[in-house]
Order: sequence, then structure tokens, then C-alpha cells
Amino acid sequence: MSQRYVIRPTVPEDSQALLDLLSDTPQEGSIQLNFERQPNYFYATYIGTSDPDLWVMEDTQEKIIVGAFSIGKRNVFINGVPQAVRYASDLRIHRSQQGGRALYRMFKHYKEQTKDEWMQTVILEENKASMDTVSSGRTVLPTYYPAGRYRTNMIDLRRTEKRKIKHYVRRATADDVVIMQAFFDKEARKKQFYPCYDFSLIGTDNDYYRDIRLSDFFLAFESNGDRQNLIGMTGLWDQKNFKQTRIAGYANGMQYIRPFYNLYTKIFGGLSLPPAGALTSYLYLHSTVIANNEPETFADLVAFARRELKNTRYDALVFGFDVNDPLHAVADKYKKVELFSRHFLTSYGEDPASELDSDRIMYLETSRL
Repeated sequence: MSQRYVIRPTVPEDSQALLDLLSDTPQEGSIQLNFERQPNYFYATYIGTSDPDLWVMEDTQEKIIVGAFSIGKRNVFINGVPQAVRYASDLRIHRSQQGGRALYRMFKHYKEQTKDEWMQTVILEENKASMDTVSSGRTVLPTYYPAGRYRTNMIDLRRTEKRKIKHYVRRATADDVVIMQAFFDKEARKKQFYPCYDFSLIGTDNDYYRDIRLSDFFLAFESNGDRQNLIGMTGLWDQKNFKQTRIAGYANGMQYIRPFYNLYTKIFGGLSLPPAGALTSYLYLHSTVIANNEPETFADLVAFARRELKNTRYDALVFGFDVNDPLHAVADKYKKVELFSRHFLTSYGEDPASELDSDRIMYLETSRL
């Protein structure tokens, strides 16, 4: 008798079934979100891991995919040195299988694949189901070792930018790639888990750099006239062509509060709450590296970006850092919405944190989560 549930690597033909599974499992919280990936599920996965490793659980009787998870690798800086690390993400279980043995089956396979490797994972604090799973103590699960708290900022783009920019800031060109790479390699390695970049691959058909444009990077130079001394860098990334966020609904009475909240934001500024079913219109900041992690330099880059984005279709600029990162001081000067996540290192063995330099703050790259 053939096995009903089969766990196997994904194939390109799985895209539509995975899109259906994603639609069936919205992110819970006071604002319920659907993370969509039209037109192809895999495009968004490939920007999260440069060495993808995706698996599905297929119901061979019903001919549907009822579960999925990703454990691909990407190079990140660990103690200042590039290292290939697995990133666990996109765990989805069809509603018909929740509460059953699907989680057990998938994590049993997960353990067989990862063996002694540890990996990173990030969970939104409002995702109660996932947070409860982490603390459930089920023997099939790895141990989730807490490894920091992450704050994502969504700052309003509709209000006029008032900051007087102190440094010389401009868009990048192809002539800047060499100095951008050198500056990035010097500064990014100072933060734990910072994803490595190869700026020469921007504009190529490499999936990890999909829709990133060199001209969307902003470079900050010393204000003393030395326009060769790069001191800060960040990039804009519009992911709408392959990754969308839809408001699935509102919980806990939020749907009744929404009209009054939106009236308030119209008068006093801030992000309004779109109607259920609407797509958000956000733009990511990514690859942010600042000499000495100086907030004033980052403030100039954010101000420059907001001016460049004035009167565009975007409502918000999204970026995140370790909760202990002083760069949050820049976001705190704007009307914003904050989301908090927990970062874990998962392992079936000892806590990998013992190998890590605890003095380094982390950087997870919001646009790739």
C-alpha cells in the first residue's frame, strides 16, 4: 500500500500549490496578514537563501500539498567571518492538518536533513501559534535558543521631510561598485549574522539579487569635501513584482477602531490602516552599513530617501535592526508602526551561542526574512 503523505524536495511545478497553501495560512495578530508571492512562489524564497533547500508534504490521495518548510543556506558574517548558515523559514501547515501529525512528520524529516547543523529562524511575536510551538517542548522539535529581539520600523512617507542633510549623499553608479564592496565588507562584518553581498551580481539574472538596482543605492560621504571617503550606504528595494503583503483582516476589535485611527493619521500624520483585502505599498531599505554605526549618517540617508520618494505610490519605508542597535534612534523621529520578532538559533544539540561573540549586535536584513 502506498504511503499517503510524502515529504519530498520541491519541483518548479509546485509553485501554484504552494501559493494556495500560503493563502490558506495567514499570519495571525491584531492585523492579519497574507504574505503572497505572485506570480511564482519560488522567487521570494530565492532572495531569502542563496542555496535553497525547500520541502513539501504532499497528500498523495487528495493530490494537494498540505505542508512546506525551507532550510536553505546563505552566507552570513559569523564573528566577522563569512559562513554558510541555514535559515529555517516558510513553515506552513494546511488548516486541515493543523493539530494532527503533520508537524511531527515534517520535523522528523527536518532533523534527518540538518543532523548536527544549527540554523537561524525568526518568528513574529504576534504569531501566537508559532511562539507556542517553540515553547511546547515536543521531543521531535529542535531546541529554540533565544538569540535576540528584532524590531522592524515602517515609517510614514507622506509627511514632508524636514531634516537638513549634513553629509554629501547621492545615488550610486556602476563606477562605485568597488568602493561599495570594500566598505560593505569592512562594516557589515562588525554585526552578527549580516548576510554577505556580492555587488557585482546586482543587475544580473542571479535570483538572490532579483529586482535590486544599483541606482537605488544611496551613498553618504564626508561633509568636509572629501567625496571619496564613503561613510554610509543603504539601498531601496521594491519587491512588489514577486512578494506582496495583503491585509487579510483585523482582529480584537481593530476593524471597528480602524476608521477613527485613520482619521487621526490624516490629521496628525502616520500610517493609515488599509481595508481588508488591500495590498500594502511599502518599500524596503536594505544593505544598510554605516561607519561606526553612527545614527547621524543614517539619518541623512533616510532623509535623502524620503525626499527621493516624495509623491510616489509608496506609503512607507521599512527597515529593521536588533532592538539594541542605536540606529533605531533615526526611526524614532518619524511617525511609524513597529513590529517585533524573536530571533532563535535552533539545534538538536548544544546552544550554538557559545561559539558567538556576544558583544556584536545582530543584523538580520528585514527584506530577506
